[in-house]
Amino acid sequence: MKYNSRLERQKQVQFAVGMAALDGGKPTTFTQNLLNQYENGQVTSGQLKQAILQKYAKGSN
Repeated sequence: MKYNSRLERQKQVQFAVGMAALDGGKPTTFTQNLLNQYENGQVTSGQLKQAILQKYAKGSN
């Protein structure tokens, strides 16, 4: 597994949020909380992706 520093994770999050903003998107509170956890190294990118898919792919609230 590749280790990313906090700074690298922050840059990845900023890029992703910026790309979404180009389309008029803004992270939900749920997603922003996950992104913060990812930046702090509390969840992996895989866990982040899985949580988002579970929340939104099935249309659950």
